[in-house]
Amino acid sequence: MSRTDWLDPGETELLDARVLRERAAIQDVVVAAGLLLDAGDFDMLRTLYTADAVFQMDPAPEGYPSVLTTPEQIMMGFTYQWNHARDEIGVMFRHVTSNLLITSLGPATAEVYSIFTVTGLHTDGQLGLRRLGNYVDRLRREGTRWRIAHRTVHMSAPPPLRAAEPEDADMTRLGQ
Repeated sequence: MSRTDWLDPGETELLDARVLRERAAIQDVVVAAGLLLDAGDFDMLRTLYTADAVFQMDPAPEGYPSVLTTPEQIMMGFTYQWNHARDEIGVMFRHVTSNLLITSLGPATAEVYSIFTVTGLHTDGQLGLRRLGNYVDRLRREGTRWRIAHRTVHMSAPPPLRAAEPEDADMTRLGQ
């Protein structure tokens, strides 16, 4: 990510109505991914990912692949986790996605950093922390919708906010 791609937190110069609309839509996608997963609505969740989406976990939980490379694989993984948690462990997950920071926003691409916490509601009524970490999402605009093209789940140390190298040459500021 070059210095010109980075959106400085609090910067107002580029916050016109169009940019605010784009940011709201992007934030909705990132938050909806967890809510739809919790609800087990895999059909709607699938619509949040591009046809060539990649889902990566660092590190992956035991027995779970570190990279899933198609929306079908991603949904199969989510479905397995959801059913296993409910039927084998007796827990329903609740994802909370917070502290969303859009670090780069272009006409067709965006990068978002966020924090997630997953709690579990067990069948015996107990609550417990299941996971916490960071999402680094690259979204792509397709027509009038934003979709997740690449999600990296960092469950260890937080990732750096500024990538050392640009991931996508199209990551530029809107309006420039």
